[in-house]
Amino acid sequence: MRTIIALCLCFFATSLHAGPDRFSVLLGSKHIGGTGFNEFNPGFFATWERERTALSLGIYLNSYERVSIAATSYLPLKQWKTGDAGLFAGLAHYPTDGRNFKTHLGGDVVFIGGAQLRQGHAFVQFTPMNADSADGLISFGLTFEAP
Repeated sequence: MRTIIALCLCFFATSLHAGPDRFSVLLGSKHIGGTGFNEFNPGFFATWERERTALSLGIYLNSYERVSIAATSYLPLKQWKTGDAGLFAGLAHYPTDGRNFKTHLGGDVVFIGGAQLRQGHAFVQFTPMNADSADGLISFGLTFEAP
């Protein structure tokens, strides 16, 4: 756990001097080709938007019904007035279960990544999975500009 916290702090060291630009609430997920997962995944993320990327740090209830933290970077590839689409990648801590992921980097820290679409206050993420338990993950929620 200390490793992921240290990684997150290093990851966001240049962004933490200012408050976040956006807050997001993760609501749930759907596991494509998988069964038996928790698909009610409440979570909260803070995002610092930069000129070309966005950096996010958050906490959520994962698909194994345990609390996880994640740090990601997002690269928008297409932007329009009320939304954007792009790619995200980062690290997440999955207590107890992370070591079973094919993308684990050590202990329970895993690599995560995929595509993201945001329209207005709604967002959806598509994450391909290289696992026997599911082919992919669709997660969704709401996002708002910080006051």
